[in-house]
Amino acid sequence: MYYSIDYYSFTIPVRAPFGDVGNETQKFVINSFVTLLDAEHRHKFDFGSWGIEQAKGFYSARLRHEVSGVALSFGTINAHVFVELSGRSCVNFDAIDQLLPLVSATHERCSRIDFAVDIETTTDPEEFSASRKGTAFKSNGTIVSPSGKTCYLGSRKSERMARIYRYNKPHPRAHLLRVEAEYKADAAKVAAKHLSETSVREACLDAHAPFGWTHTIWGDETGEGTKVPYKAYSPSNASTVRWLYGDVIAALRKAVETGLVDLDDWLAKLAGDETEDKQ
Repeated sequence: MYYSIDYYSFTIPVRAPFGDVGNETQKFVINSFVTLLDAEHRHKFDFGSWGIEQAKGFYSARLRHEVSGVALSFGTINAHVFVELSGRSCVNFDAIDQLLPLVSATHERCSRIDFAVDIETTTDPEEFSASRKGTAFKSNGTIVSPSGKTCYLGSRKSERMARIYRYNKPHPRAHLLRVEAEYKADAAKVAAKHLSETSVREACLDAHAPFGWTHTIWGDETGEGTKVPYKAYSPSNASTVRWLYGDVIAALRKAVETGLVDLDDWLAKLAGDETEDKQ
């Protein structure tokens, strides 16, 4: 079994959306990414090694490095640079020992990360997908095309889903079954942070643990037992957080300014000091 990161994306914040997509802006965008790499590798990503292509979504332009394949999207709407490393890019950055350092430096802004496990076997994707424990992921489906077969587990709209696929011959990877766990949004940030704290193998196994694979080709493979949380927080708590940082602080400030509340006494109560003078 071979473990790898097959996709990684994150954002680089900037002060404001870009006013144009000209050469100077492109140089700024490239530099914002290159500074994340070790100094010994930065010369490989000079301005002349990038090509510009049509962007997607709200972005105006996308730059792609001709050798590594990493893509940088930017534009006049979003105040950030969107960085995408495809499977090929992840392999190329890992080859120069820059993938994991990049994850460590950017996991807090990760938007998606895919954990891949390749298994040399003749097992069909549907057979593997059906062998699992638990019912947490009810949504599933299979797509058959001239190039191969892919099984999906989990919704595309959720923060976690899995893909199991195999290419048909004569594709050079036809002898491998690929099992991928895709993490997005808040789940991706948590999973990327976990990767920065452990090995690729352990991070992959822990990311796949929620899917409960039980097929014999998966064997007894288990991670360190570290549960990768589904979310850093739940939507039901978001309103409470906004209330605590908004209305509560505003009301407390006003109460302190008018003398209604003694701040030191209030902080002592917050810390759990319930000592009171009793008559």
